[in-house]
Amino acid sequence: MLQAFIVVFREGFESFLIVGIILAYLRRIGEHRLVPAMYWGIAASVAASAGLGYMLNRGVNESLWEGLFGIATILLVGSLVIHMWKAGAKMKREAIGFCRRIFIYAGHDH
Repeated sequence: MLQAFIVVFREGFESFLIVGIILAYLRRIGEHRLVPAMYWGIAASVAASAGLGYMLNRGVNESLWEGLFGIATILLVGSLVIHMWKAGAKMKREAIGFCRRIFIYAGHDH
């Protein structure tokens, strides 16, 4: 029980940090119109999580749900890998360019 609590606490804390960072960024760049969408997304995710937890706790068609979630996981991770293959080179160039600008600005001309 303690292990499950620690995992859930860690994931919840991580989610809290991500939401906080995104909200701070939206406010910093002046996109206040997107903040309500963030709150709606938080509410939808909490509702979906509670509904899914209730359904899984009841144990209805547990094998079916495990299979469906396994397939969903494969699709999500696969799409992430494909996206990173496509976007990785561009992201690397942008990161290197950003670092070079910082070094030049700081007086290190390498």
